Amino acid sequence: MNKIRLLIILPLIAILLAGCSSDNSYRWHIGVSQCVGGKWREKANQEMITAQHLSNHEVKVDIVSANNDSRRQVRQIDSLVAAGVDLLVISPNEQSTVSPAIERARRAGIPVILFDRKAAGTDYTAYIGGDNIEAGRAMGNYTLSLLRERSYDHRPRVLEITGGTSSSPAIDRHRGFSSVISGHTDIDYSFVNTDWTTEEVYKAMRQWLTTHPTPDIVFCHSDLAAFSARRAATDLHCADGIRFLGIDGLPGKGEGIDAVDKGLLAGTYIYPTHGDEIIALALRVLKGEPFKRNNIMHSVIVTPDNAPILMQSSAELQRQSNDLMTLQEKLDDYFGLYHAQRTVLVVAIGAILMLCIALVLIWRAVVQLRRAGRKIRSLNREQTLFYTNARHQLRTPLTLIEGPLHELAARTTLHDDDRRLVDILARNVSQLSRIVNDVLTFRNEVAATVDDSSAATEKEKEMARTSIRKGRVEMLKTENSDMLPSVLVVDDNDDMRQYLRTILADKYYVVEAADGESGLRLARESVPDIIVSDVMMPVMDGLQFCRKIKDDNITSHIPVILLTARSTEHQQVEGLDSGADAYMTKPFSAELLLARISNLLISRQKLRHLFDGREKEEETTLSTPDRNFMTSLKKAIDSRMADSNLKMDDLGAAMGMSRVQLYRKVKALTGLSPVELLREVRLQRAHKLLQTTDLTVAQVAYEVGFATPGYFSSCFKKQFGKYPTDVKATDKE
Repeated sequence: MNKIRLLIILPLIAILLAGCSSDNSYRWHIGVSQCVGGKWREKANQEMITAQHLSNHEVKVDIVSANNDSRRQVRQIDSLVAAGVDLLVISPNEQSTVSPAIERARRAGIPVILFDRKAAGTDYTAYIGGDNIEAGRAMGNYTLSLLRERSYDHRPRVLEITGGTSSSPAIDRHRGFSSVISGHTDIDYSFVNTDWTTEEVYKAMRQWLTTHPTPDIVFCHSDLAAFSARRAATDLHCADGIRFLGIDGLPGKGEGIDAVDKGLLAGTYIYPTHGDEIIALALRVLKGEPFKRNNIMHSVIVTPDNAPILMQSSAELQRQSNDLMTLQEKLDDYFGLYHAQRTVLVVAIGAILMLCIALVLIWRAVVQLRRAGRKIRSLNREQTLFYTNARHQLRTPLTLIEGPLHELAARTTLHDDDRRLVDILARNVSQLSRIVNDVLTFRNEVAATVDDSSAATEKEKEMARTSIRKGRVEMLKTENSDMLPSVLVVDDNDDMRQYLRTILADKYYVVEAADGESGLRLARESVPDIIVSDVMMPVMDGLQFCRKIKDDNITSHIPVILLTARSTEHQQVEGLDSGADAYMTKPFSAELLLARISNLLISRQKLRHLFDGREKEEETTLSTPDRNFMTSLKKAIDSRMADSNLKMDDLGAAMGMSRVQLYRKVKALTGLSPVELLREVRLQRAHKLLQTTDLTVAQVAYEVGFATPGYFSSCFKKQFGKYPTDVKATDKE
């Protein structure tokens, strides 16, 4: 059986390598780890991709974003190192947290270029980015020039809203700005620390305006922060007397330069992206050419005087960049068509060869099975084991032949002759699959359920296609725009894991484990959205693995699909009794697998209204471990609801989970992040208190954990479409 497996799999690997060779024609692989998203970093990413297209296939650039999560960035950096990148470009989210991952990459011999932000320590190859101290200093001098333009009947008041104390740009911009302003004793200068987010900036600005005199100038560490600060001042009807300054100076409608041109900002500093220069520096490092270790990109201040000219210049540059990207996409399409046609010919010839080999091997297997059956007819137990192993050995490689062939048949780039060849192969592979089922069936009458199941399978596939289309629409409504659902694949067969990754990678983030024990550990650490597992594995089989997943409080909610060659009714019942949500036999349809994954994910997103008075109708669909988890979470929130400083780390500790595990579990069960769920619970409680008690709006706000009544009213209006005072007034009527 091992010889049969090798003779089938080795030609398949050769064909797949031949078909994929055209995609790996680049010379170097560069991994880019961005700390967060946003328009500024999207511009830098686009410039790096454009530089990749202009490199004449010298370099391939892969970009990932940590979404402001330092631990996630560490995992992404380690993954890029494991993937074998030749060079890393990293913009650290936090200086100290990300430094160990950078050191591990350097020990692995990978050059590291720090972009925009620096990390703790000096163990990096080069740095490229703007001078944040100079940016802060420039905006400080510009602030002084604005103050000189007017006369004041009080000491001029300047407020700086920083990006916090954990990232190098925020630290350096504050250092540069304060070094200029703090030296002028005739200026009333203050600053407030935030965490870069627009919500925190809005909150900080609103609180400052309600407790301090109105500042004359407000300097924020980004244009987005300046927009949020201006919005807070507008809501309090005092924005007209304040001049707002920011940093970034992005082109385009609604961005920094446009805001200065329209008078919304008094000025901004163009913080340079220059993604093309990042790739150019990386190529110099990779080629061993001379390079500077510190590469500072200088820039200018945007004022109302030069904003129109800068708007016109940036628009022209953007148009040229878009034209270049369009031309490159067309070239990629042409080359893709050429490679697809060449791949079709290689695969067709190889598949015909494999089909011939498989038929000969099947004939030999039939002869050997009949001979063995006559010898061991009285040994039913050994016979059952033999057939079970035969299924596993034959159906796994048959799946690896049938699956890629169906993927190839679904391509729209096939010409008429190529299409006919692929159709011939598909029909013969289906016939081969039926022959294998006949050979491995214990009773003669099973041959007649095969025909019925073939028709049923075709109907099931059509239903699967419809389900996939519906599932895609539903998933687009529910999943985060910056994060794919995650699938944990557990299988001891390397080829099977590779095949599953191929069919899943377009829609899901795939992680892998080679046995049940390592899969269980990975499931607890990463808390995936769904698990696809084989049954027959070493160390820990799939049935035991599934039971442990369902018994664990952290992972009990995760749907599990079992894939196996064990096809008897008793074996399927055994798999479902272990807690599996679905059971599929090999060879399986890729479309059917995608449909079942999509449907299982949709069915898990059902507790949006768990705490708004309809929990009974939702809780009845939960398993006992998940129901206990939601009950415990509700008690933990209720016990500390009035604490405005309640953090997710506190809730995680109360539930015996890490912050990441709590986030993934709550997101999977409710469709909300823990922060969103906490806010919704607080607002639902507040609505009830306003209707049933005589508490004032301010008292209700503090009772449910809001730090300020103003912010509470804003959130309440957004949730229910009316202000808290309107609810109180309605009750009185």
